Amino acid sequence: MFENLTYKQKFLIVIGGFVLLSLASYKKSFKQVLMAKKELNHVETKLELTQGSFDQIYNLKSEIDMLDNIIGGHTSNPEKVQQEILDFVSKDKFKVNLVSIEDVHLFSDSEFLIYTNQMELQGSYHDLMHLLHEIEKNFKVSKVVSTNFYSKKNYRTNTNNLYLRIILQNYEKAN
Repeated sequence: MFENLTYKQKFLIVIGGFVLLSLASYKKSFKQVLMAKKELNHVETKLELTQGSFDQIYNLKSEIDMLDNIIGGHTSNPEKVQQEILDFVSKDKFKVNLVSIEDVHLFSDSEFLIYTNQMELQGSYHDLMHLLHEIEKNFKVSKVVSTNFYSKKNYRTNTNNLYLRIILQNYEKAN
């Protein structure tokens, strides 16, 4: 059968057979290998992105802890915080009078429980400013969120008294 063909015809048949064999082998095996390689590359890039996520989670948790300390930390006993506020204010180095302290106010939302303490102090401007500065600088249990200076006239002694209202807050995460 192939004896009657010329070398040119035999060469074209061999080339055609090679092309047919190449197409069949590509369709049966090489195509799946190339698709698997493409999928492997895709999965490897996703894996590289997730490997950094553990470091990111750790960094975010440490930032949250740092912010918790800055904001006022956590407490489970608001009465203890109020007692610590009273102990801090009643030190001998502060020459101020505690006029009133209100009950602990509790506010809760879906994420936090916020405890608010409010107190009113009376004294000289210098003493009140010194106390306020010490509270903001050294009192780590709760943070000052608002202050208000005002004066009232005492008609019995005919003098003006200076008052300071301080609002302090601390929070804990809601369960």
